Amino acid sequence: MAKLTAWLVTLIGVLMTLPLLGVTALAELSTWVLPLSVLVIGIGKLMRNYK
Repeated sequence: MAKLTAWLVTLIGVLMTLPLLGVTALAELSTWVLPLSVLVIGIGKLMRNYK
């Protein structure tokens, strides 16, 4: 689970940095990936805590 969390947080960071660098082609993608990544991280941590 730690690896999945690390990858998702890295993906979130990259997607949040791209518009700052002027890359707007992935703006539509980042509106979906950010909330879904946070949701997956939260569900994963809840599953781990309640096992």
